[in-house]
Amino acid sequence: MTDTVSHNKPLFQLPEQGIFQANGPDDPLPYYYKPLIGSIYRARIEQALSLLSPPYDSILELGYGSGILLPSLCALGNSISGIDLQSDPEKINFCLEKVGVRCSLIQGDVADDYFEEGSFDLIVAISIFEHISDLAPVFERMHTLLRPSGQLLVGMPRVDHFMTRAFSLIGFGNIDDHHVTDHITCKQVAAEKFELVASSHIPSMLPGVFGLYFNMLFQKIEIT
Repeated sequence: MTDTVSHNKPLFQLPEQGIFQANGPDDPLPYYYKPLIGSIYRARIEQALSLLSPPYDSILELGYGSGILLPSLCALGNSISGIDLQSDPEKINFCLEKVGVRCSLIQGDVADDYFEEGSFDLIVAISIFEHISDLAPVFERMHTLLRPSGQLLVGMPRVDHFMTRAFSLIGFGNIDDHHVTDHITCKQVAAEKFELVASSHIPSMLPGVFGLYFNMLFQKIEIT
C-alpha cells in the first residue's frame, strides 16, 4: 500500500461559480468557492483524484449530489455514470451541458438493480460513507458492481468531537446527525473484500493521526 499525492496538472476542475446548483440545504457546494475553507474542500478532491491511475473504461460516482465532481471524472474515463438518492438527473445534466459533458445519471439507491454485475472498473464515493452506519452491505454491493481488479475511491472526513466543533464554526451545527461512521471503521469493514492500495490525508504534512480528511483507494479482492 502506498501513500502518494504527487502530480503536476490539477485533476479537479472547479466549474465556474453559478453553473451548478446546491442539491439542498446541506449540500457543501457553496463552500468550494469560499476563500479559506474552499481551499480545503478543493484540496480533498484533488488529493483523492491523485490516487488514481487513469484512464478508466467505466466510472460510477456514488452520490453525485450537485454534480460538481462529474466534469473531472469525465476527463479520467470513457463512460461516466452516477447514482444519487435525491438529485434530479435532468437538472444535473442541464448543468453539465454548460461545461460540455453529459453523464448517465440515475436518481435511486445503488442497492437496487440499476446496474449489472461487473459494470465498472472504478467507483468513486467522496464524503458518502460517513453518513452510513452499516457499511457491510455497501461494500458487498460495490464488490459486485466492480470488474475484476476494479477500484473503489473513498473520501471521508475525520469523525469525532473535534470535528463536531470545527463543522459548527462553518455553519454545520448538527453534523453529528449526519456523520456516523469514521474512516477507521470503513477500512476495517472494507478489508473483507478489498485491499487498501493507496491512501492520503489532509493536512498531508502531519501524521495521519492529525488528519482532518482521509482518501483511500481500495482494489477488489477476488473471493473464491
